[in-house]
Amino acid sequence: MKTMVRNTYPKLFERGSIGKLRLKNRMVMAPMGTFSENRDGYPSKAQIDYYEARAKGGIGMVITEVQYVTNKTDPWINYITTADTDEQMKGWALLIEAIHAHGAKACLQLGCGLGRSAFPFDEQQMVSASAVPSFYFPDMLCRPLTIDEVKDIVGSYRRAAKRAIVAEADAVEIHAHAGYIIDQFMTPIWNKREDEYGGSFENRMRLITEIYQAIREEVGPDFPVLVRMAAYHDFDGGRTLEESIEIAQYLENIGIDALDIDLGCYEKKQWIVPSIYAGPSCMADAAYEIKKAVNIPVLNAGSHTPDTAEKALEDGKFDFAMFGRPLIADPDLPNKLLNDRAEDIRPCLFCNEVCVGRLYQNRVISCAINPQAAFEANYPLTKVEEPKKVVVVGGGPGGMEAARVAAIRGHEVTLYEKTDTLGGQINPASAPVFKQRLKEFNKWQITQLQKLGVHIHLNSEINEDSIPLELADHIVVALGASPIIPQIKGIDREKVIEITQAHLKPELIKGENILIAGGGMSGCDCALELAMEGKKVTIVEMQDDLAPQVLLDNRSPLLMKLEYYNVKVLTKHKILEFTEKGASIVTPDGTVIEISANTVITAFGMKPQSELTNKICDKYPTAVAIGDCENNGRQISGAVRGGFFAGWAIH
Repeated sequence: MKTMVRNTYPKLFERGSIGKLRLKNRMVMAPMGTFSENRDGYPSKAQIDYYEARAKGGIGMVITEVQYVTNKTDPWINYITTADTDEQMKGWALLIEAIHAHGAKACLQLGCGLGRSAFPFDEQQMVSASAVPSFYFPDMLCRPLTIDEVKDIVGSYRRAAKRAIVAEADAVEIHAHAGYIIDQFMTPIWNKREDEYGGSFENRMRLITEIYQAIREEVGPDFPVLVRMAAYHDFDGGRTLEESIEIAQYLENIGIDALDIDLGCYEKKQWIVPSIYAGPSCMADAAYEIKKAVNIPVLNAGSHTPDTAEKALEDGKFDFAMFGRPLIADPDLPNKLLNDRAEDIRPCLFCNEVCVGRLYQNRVISCAINPQAAFEANYPLTKVEEPKKVVVVGGGPGGMEAARVAAIRGHEVTLYEKTDTLGGQINPASAPVFKQRLKEFNKWQITQLQKLGVHIHLNSEINEDSIPLELADHIVVALGASPIIPQIKGIDREKVIEITQAHLKPELIKGENILIAGGGMSGCDCALELAMEGKKVTIVEMQDDLAPQVLLDNRSPLLMKLEYYNVKVLTKHKILEFTEKGASIVTPDGTVIEISANTVITAFGMKPQSELTNKICDKYPTAVAIGDCENNGRQISGAVRGGFFAGWAIH
């Protein structure tokens, strides 16, 4: 007799309702663009596979990435030739059927464009509620939408609603957040109109009201219509919480069935896709302020983990927990929770490297730690016909991923790590409290290797003449990188500590005044960690800016945190010498100054372990190098994705 699995997440798996729509649990997939549709806007097979995988994984409802109801607003969405056509409906039907096949509900998020927040990809002038500046190009004024164009937008929503019913959608969501077109009409700082769509509260609500009424007339009284909006914009002049509460109550009164609450707009992009610095469930309190003011369900996203989402549901902060990036990282998250396999959930790092970073490159998204995301059919983890003996040299994240994938494919895998610990650079990098997700990922990788029976040898240094390499059919070299130690006078002083040692042996850090030599991401993270502990920290960086290579969505909140914790920043300054007192530094005008510090932490970057890597690869034709030992500076995504493909490609 099969034993009943103990459900340790009762609130997440409690059934819920939006209007008359019943959901099997309180987990909802948050809408997030994939750029995986065909160039005409029709869903590609890859896009359908992507959504089907998340539905199969046990989510209660999928809210799709935004479906544009018109291509007559933003210049950059002109390519979507299927918008406002029956071809679009046919695509929706395919997508929805794939979601329904696995027992999940399907909600279409409907939008009409980004307006002032769009990229001007051609010479056509951007549009907005009023003649307000473009977000990305403040010297460029947007053109106000005409009343005829506004009416056309409303008509597009009406036709989209009619087509959503034919396509068998279970709900639709009006996209009114992030400072996009509808939000621009709702918010006084962007709406300067003097006609019936501007001025008073009622006039600013007229567009979303007419959109809702048009939708309702087509879908009937029992079909759920949701609105996604920000609880507040979090910048001077943006919408306040009090104003949003008024809007939320208004929307409830006109008949909206549920509110999907987040924060921010492009002026505060750290809320659009929250970084690791925001912490888990970072928008839950904002959602709670809206929930207290209305009587309809509230949905909320914002870097939820299963544990923090469960707690927030218990505390009544919202009614449905939305998971976006965690489902990109692991589409089976709900089912693993339900079956008491939380340790098998691949933990999202909230790193934004590939899921968000690729959007800025106009590329299909994927995931830093799950290369199958949005490429489900391309890289299936099927068993090979002829298993090989695989040796992996190096137990960092790249090496462990190569070992994991090769083992899943059926190979006999042995991993050698020269230290007594698996994880490589993750171990020092995960020291700050805000980087604990890296520790969770490291733990997940080790757990998977143990379950798969990978042979792990710690304290085992391998070179090009080692016997295990001679016996291997295939070799993966994942030696990682080592710290750069420049020839600066005094760098060998006792008070000067290399950053990885500072993380691994915090007892080496003495005193209250700390100087960080190097303002890349690792130096900035260390500075923030120490400042949060109450130390007085100064960063010295010779470049013009701190962490210039870091994705804007991560860099902006990091810099804000450094400012909040009073970290002193000296860019365009160069370390001349490490002294008994601290360091001699050359200022931008050539003046030499002395900065006192009890401890100096050097963060000059890493260099590939290329010498041994090249020796192994030169000797063995089947050897392949991955991660930092091949190409340093690609963050964790380069190592893990390289490891995945190295393990997957062994036939």
